[in-house]
Amino acid sequence: MIRIGIDVGSTYTKYCVMDEGAVITLSMDQTPVRQSVFFKEKVRGLQGRYPDGEIISCGYGRSNVSAVKTINELTALAMGSFLASGKDGLVLDIGGQDTKLIEQRQGKLTRFFMNDKCAAGSGMFLMNTLRMLGVSFHDIDLTDVGQPKIRLSSVCAVFAQSEIVERIADNESEMEIIHGVIWQIFVKARALLSKVYLRPLILSGGFSQIKGIEGFAGQALGTECRILENGAYLAAMGCAQGAVGGRNG
Repeated sequence: MIRIGIDVGSTYTKYCVMDEGAVITLSMDQTPVRQSVFFKEKVRGLQGRYPDGEIISCGYGRSNVSAVKTINELTALAMGSFLASGKDGLVLDIGGQDTKLIEQRQGKLTRFFMNDKCAAGSGMFLMNTLRMLGVSFHDIDLTDVGQPKIRLSSVCAVFAQSEIVERIADNESEMEIIHGVIWQIFVKARALLSKVYLRPLILSGGFSQIKGIEGFAGQALGTECRILENGAYLAAMGCAQGAVGGRNG
């Protein structure tokens, strides 16, 4: 049976179509402003392509999707990470609005911690910096990049942006500034890691798409980091998988 998982994130919405537990296709859209109108059309298109498909949603805007079931995003992330890795473990998900650390065993969520929507510890901080510098997300390459030359001292994203303006005035390169921003986001995540026994950590969400992120994140976090194939889609995958024995709400 076809199941369609829709993970409505604050920045991007991810889709996973599965047939009997096997992934058929993955895709994403930028999350729109008028979500109810957008997802009404999106769901109509998916139902036309997969007439017998069951739609399951998770994420911030899950209530705007006409679905047979909704599940919690953290539950979906736990399911998806186990589906992709086949192992128990820790997952660090840096989203547009917050950063989440979850522990899962056999795909079941056992513990989770969040950073209380701190802007300086979220993907939005990076996206705002990229817009300021005129650099594309896909141009970032952290392969063999060591500890950054630039360290931001501010713990608040608003004040950190003032620091970035000063760095621009000092003729620092765009990539050096970006490396400093990404490092700062991981530094903010350290507080979450202090709550668990560290072991190899899976990175999920949009940050998992940055080339060479494993080594850079490992230096910043002080632990081995791994990227799973299709790491940006783990919650969408778990959302579709979560239709089996999942729960509403």
